[in-house]
Amino acid sequence: MDTIFIIGIFLTFFLQFLLLSRKNKSLPDRILGIWMFVIGVHLFSYYIYHLGYWDKYPHLTGITHPFPLLHGPFLYLYVVFSVRKDQHFRPKDFWHFTPALLSYLYMIPYFFFYSEEKKRMVDSGELSDFRVFMLFSLFGFIVSGITYAILAFRLTKKLDEVIHDNFSYDEKINLNWLRYCILGMFGVFLTVGILSALQYLFKIQLPFNPDMVYYSEVILFIFFVGYFGIRHEGIFSENPESETTPSQPNTGNKPAGEYKKSGLKAVEASQLNQRLLALMDEKQYDKYEYNIKKDSFERPKSVYRMPMISYKIEF
Repeated sequence: MDTIFIIGIFLTFFLQFLLLSRKNKSLPDRILGIWMFVIGVHLFSYYIYHLGYWDKYPHLTGITHPFPLLHGPFLYLYVVFSVRKDQHFRPKDFWHFTPALLSYLYMIPYFFFYSEEKKRMVDSGELSDFRVFMLFSLFGFIVSGITYAILAFRLTKKLDEVIHDNFSYDEKINLNWLRYCILGMFGVFLTVGILSALQYLFKIQLPFNPDMVYYSEVILFIFFVGYFGIRHEGIFSENPESETTPSQPNTGNKPAGEYKKSGLKAVEASQLNQRLLALMDEKQYDKYEYNIKKDSFERPKSVYRMPMISYKIEF
């Protein structure tokens, strides 16, 4: 298990480095990078607790206690700015971090006025000074994580309805990427809620350490983010298409000669263009993505040749 934790912590900070070292970082990149850093610190904090360092150095206890209140807002804001044209933080966006800030303010006496021995007693449950606060915190963690996941998922559903006929296939993949992230984080907090209810409401003694389950799920979530983000979505890699300057705006027009070596002949392009025009006259463009793929399987012509057709005949 130690090896899994070490790999998970290393991968989290590595993903954070990839995001924040990009030349053309967008606001979602920065949000996701900071979130990866928060998750990495959170995992590292629990790992050193697992190794017994909190007993040796009691002043380490509680430092990351409010961190679960940050995961929901980071997830939600990442989704919001991934679909919002306005790429600037508004004052109301910072309100999402208020619960975590209030938790730290409440814990100030614990951080600065409790001795090592008293902190050790609070952590072991011998002192009940923060027992009520801990219970409310646990409830807040669960409500925050599940609520923000639901809000983020509803946002993607609403967006999907609005842009169903306008977004390209690649953009729909990005929406799926967001949904996978949302469902992964929702699963983590749902597990916390179920196991906490069994422990504290139904007084069931679990035969395993539930904290290990929670953090193992977080590590699996990080593996998922890293694998799909790098392999399928290019979230952590440079996007050459975005590297445009004000003097060379990205107008979407293909430079001359780009499709010269495509192998698509002018006569063939003209025939396919006539078919496209006929399909559009029949109002089949409502299923543009589907019809193109279907046509490509029948011919066979690959989907990527469609822009070549329009280029060759100036469609």
